[in-house]
Amino acid sequence: MAAHWGRPLSARVTYPILPLYLVVTLAFTWPLVLHFGDSIPAIWTGFDPMVQAFLLGWDANALASHPARLFHPPIFYPERNTLTYMDHMIGESVVAAPAFLIGHSAAAAYNFLFLLSFVLSGWAVYRLARLFPVSRPAAFLAGLLFAFSPYRLSNLDLLNQLQTQFLPLGLFFGIRYVRKARTRDLVGTMGALTAQATFGWYYTYYLAVALGVLFLYALLRREPGTEPRHTGRLAVAALLTILIVFPIAVPYIREARALPEFRRSLGESALYSADVLDYVKLNQNSRMSRWIPVPTGAQGYWPGLVTLPLAILGAREVWRRRDGAHENMRRLGEGGYFVILAGVSFVLSLGPILHAAGARIWIPLPYAALYYLIPGFSSMRAPGRFASLFVLSLSVLAAFGYEWLRHRPWNAVWQVAAVGAFPLALLAAWPSPLSLIEVPSRDRLPGAYSWLEAQPGRQPVLEIPVPAQDGDENQTHAARQFVALYHGHPRLDGTSGFVSRKYRRFRSVIQSFPSSEALRAAEELGAKLIVVHFGDYPAEQREVLSTRIGAEERLHLRALFGEYVVYELGR
Repeated sequence: MAAHWGRPLSARVTYPILPLYLVVTLAFTWPLVLHFGDSIPAIWTGFDPMVQAFLLGWDANALASHPARLFHPPIFYPERNTLTYMDHMIGESVVAAPAFLIGHSAAAAYNFLFLLSFVLSGWAVYRLARLFPVSRPAAFLAGLLFAFSPYRLSNLDLLNQLQTQFLPLGLFFGIRYVRKARTRDLVGTMGALTAQATFGWYYTYYLAVALGVLFLYALLRREPGTEPRHTGRLAVAALLTILIVFPIAVPYIREARALPEFRRSLGESALYSADVLDYVKLNQNSRMSRWIPVPTGAQGYWPGLVTLPLAILGAREVWRRRDGAHENMRRLGEGGYFVILAGVSFVLSLGPILHAAGARIWIPLPYAALYYLIPGFSSMRAPGRFASLFVLSLSVLAAFGYEWLRHRPWNAVWQVAAVGAFPLALLAAWPSPLSLIEVPSRDRLPGAYSWLEAQPGRQPVLEIPVPAQDGDENQTHAARQFVALYHGHPRLDGTSGFVSRKYRRFRSVIQSFPSSEALRAAEELGAKLIVVHFGDYPAEQREVLSTRIGAEERLHLRALFGEYVVYELGR
């Protein structure tokens, strides 16, 4: 190769890189840009996107007007601290502030973050790959393979899980630090970790794990950043990072102490772990899955048609050069770290026990130890998301593999392979057209919600029917939660990633509405107004329900809007 394997080539910023990633992003997500201010993407279900749009709207309003109430959104009344039931998305709301100001809608903010995640994830991997002696085309391809990987495309409904840009960015600064032990790179590393904590907890833990593996690998190789004389500086940096992140962690710590059920069980972690065969499944949303008879799944962790063979070539090069003649070939720049990180993240993604072909094989895996040893690790439900680090590692290794391919004797076969990697990567990853759902707007609210907005005071509202179980929550419930941002009344019940035992009992009792037990339960939680959505019931049940409500003396008709009827709960 033209340069030593451990010595980076020119690190100058290539200005067309960001625009190129943006162009590809707009093409992949078409026709989203045409509905930027009113609709958001929803691939599998509209539930998660609408919940996260609510979070963005709530965070933006709270940060601008009453930051002390940030962790107390108007859901699951009278419970407090309910923002901890989900990823808080504070960082996303801050970054999306310009879109809020320009577009005046949560949809605009959501779509801004959605598109930005692809562009920045690709760019950050490009910068990471450029720390090594690979060409700009190879680094660009690595960013392309990561940003549009099957893993990320399988998470299109989860805006917070698309924010993968800090993983490669943290490693970018971390590798620079262990190479030269510069304070500015240490600050960049801890800054990326801190920024990730403001975006979501899953990738904060994942980045911390990746940095831990990096430090241990660099320590074994006696890199400058791991010398004993730098221990104090590392400790101070880690302490400052914890102190900065701590205020965001405190509400979660309090909730974990208050609610024993707040942590995820080890069995639940096993349920949401990756199956070994998930890594040979193509994402269901990929167009290629329609053209080629290959296994598919909602969580397709297949690294990619181009990523895997190039990564294997890259890993082969790392292994072949482990005892090269140049001293700096024995440095971290060999890329051996990414081979190790790929293995570690693959094993951790399998969760506490091994799954293969849908069967549980009772072989304990390292994730179970982390579940008990690392504070907060038990709050994460889906170990399978460690696949994000796996595909990141393979994407960088693919840059090494492409560079090896590019330097083969120039004949027709190698020429086609090198040039064809780019269109083949795009073709293999190309998703089906995005499905979009409209986000409720204030000027198009149903009459019942406009009536609520006009009422003086902010009386707690219960909306009937209530989902009987967590799995019954759907897009309709999430949309009704979203409009609470407009009418401003706190809601009994809600939609989130967690429901307390208290509210699960309430949901069970309220199914008998308007029985005396149901009304008593609603009254105990402070309900004042009850909105009954008669349209949610089969036609034969509506008249029965209306008759039962009319016979209940504690329910007083306040407003009638077709299938939306508002009652006041009195004595």
